[in-house]
Amino acid sequence: MSLHRSRILSLLVLTMAGPAIAQEVVVPPAAVTEARPGPAVSTLLDSALRDRDQRFDVTAGLMTSRVGGPGYHTRLPKDQLVHGTKDNADYAHLLLLRGQPEDVARASVILDHLLTLQNTDPASPNVGLWGWFAEEAPSQMAPADQNWADFIGARLVEILVAHEARLAPELAARMRTALGLATRLIVRRNVGPEYTNICTMGAAVCLGAGRVLQDADLVAYGRRRIAAQRAACEANGGVPEYNSPHYTTILLQELERILRVSDDAPARADAEWMRQRIWTLIADQFHPGTGQWSGARSRTYNDQLRSTQALFLWQRTGVAPRGAARMSFAAGPDDLQDLTEVRCPPALVARFQALPSDPYEMTQTWMPATPTTPGAVLHTWFSEGATLGSATQASTWNQQRPLVGYWRAQEGVAILRLRLLKDDKDFASGVVRTAHQGPRLLAVLGLAAGQGDWHPTIDRPADGSFTARDLRLRLSLDAKDARIAGIAAVGWTLTAGDHRLVAHLGEARFDGQLAPWEAGEHEGGVHIDAVLHHGEARTFAPTTVAETMAGLGLELLDLNEVPNTNPVTSTVADGRRTWTWAGVSASVTAPVRVAMP
Repeated sequence: MSLHRSRILSLLVLTMAGPAIAQEVVVPPAAVTEARPGPAVSTLLDSALRDRDQRFDVTAGLMTSRVGGPGYHTRLPKDQLVHGTKDNADYAHLLLLRGQPEDVARASVILDHLLTLQNTDPASPNVGLWGWFAEEAPSQMAPADQNWADFIGARLVEILVAHEARLAPELAARMRTALGLATRLIVRRNVGPEYTNICTMGAAVCLGAGRVLQDADLVAYGRRRIAAQRAACEANGGVPEYNSPHYTTILLQELERILRVSDDAPARADAEWMRQRIWTLIADQFHPGTGQWSGARSRTYNDQLRSTQALFLWQRTGVAPRGAARMSFAAGPDDLQDLTEVRCPPALVARFQALPSDPYEMTQTWMPATPTTPGAVLHTWFSEGATLGSATQASTWNQQRPLVGYWRAQEGVAILRLRLLKDDKDFASGVVRTAHQGPRLLAVLGLAAGQGDWHPTIDRPADGSFTARDLRLRLSLDAKDARIAGIAAVGWTLTAGDHRLVAHLGEARFDGQLAPWEAGEHEGGVHIDAVLHHGEARTFAPTTVAETMAGLGLELLDLNEVPNTNPVTSTVADGRRTWTWAGVSASVTAPVRVAMP
């Protein structure tokens, strides 16, 4: 096979290669080769480009898209037609991967326009940065996303390492200048290992840029950065963005990027060690019966695997997605890169095909507890057809999932979630604590101090107060065949497919007053709510409001299993409430009043 053809993954024939997990991994240096697609991926590549080609705006010289995102940083309204900078960098990269003369010409036009969108003002705090969209410079954002130096820089590095020979010298020179400016911002910002993906991405950019620009200082900086990332991962057992399909796949792609663009042996060895460690953590949490990545999770944007994430696992393991994960795929450049040496370690592939036993139960520590933090300890239960996962403590931010369950429904997969909603939006100033054994767990909601409303930090109020017309804890089950029914003296049962979730309701309070539980339906599913407040607008602060909490016991059962009939109870002593339920032997304790942060 030619060098350029070996840089593209065949989805039709997947052979497994790669060393087993070891303390030290020696990885051969990456060669600078011109990346061109082989025939085995031409269909996937053409599919990935077809839609993008149709959205190319000849006047702007960029591809169009719509504003989406998490709801912060950009001031532009959702669904506005825009020209995204990262999307266009990806589009240019895909065009160069296909490599026809007209592709190279269009990629050159896109790259030329992208370079004009970088802030090059030396007096600006955002020098070296791009905005998310051509329509919104970094200075117009709220606030600018400093990560965009890393995101765009990573794509420039990839293109320069693999495709520079097909670009006009003048354009390549300008790209080198832009890359150098971006790396200066990355070095100045100096993100640490606690911000896993950006730390790793920045290391990849600096290692690749050091190679392209022949800058030994940049290589040394990138080497130190990935070494620090590995040391933190070894010390903690995992990464802070634990068990996140979105961020973990980005992390793996950035580790793979280091193996593609860097020829620095120590950096490559550290990247390979981390890559294998992360694959072990993913395999531990995968549920073959539904094709889902089980919870709980620190960061996510979706309740189930997105098509690109399912494609990522399929490509690297050779195990085709099952159930709801079998979707139509929209490939990006990182889905079409050389995976000859960077697939899932062969010893782990069997775990993506079947559980070690049925049932199966495991505990993962991604971050150890400290005197001031609860750490990140996950407990997950699996059967052949269902899985239930929880974190010992996690926030109710919309990107976190303190409790997640999946099982097969009549169509696709049933999805279980626990949320805190303020005026119908996820409220970030809550905390969920759990105790979990087998298919049963005890969950307790409380408020958290020092957090924001929709985001933990960006919209944090100066006085710590929030205003709400509605505040409720919601346990939801989404499935086309989801239904809900009451069980006398127990609570409610949420059913889909051949499993049901029995909810044992404990006390719920807002500002010290008892709050009711109610059941209902929503589009796509059913739910149970602890209605903490509903009515006139109410202003409250977690640190001054009286006890606000709710507790419930959950058990995930086959349809013929008999539920536990013991109630969820609690007692208060020394300013703390302790919750117990016979379904689990452990208790959950939480402060009655929230302390100042």
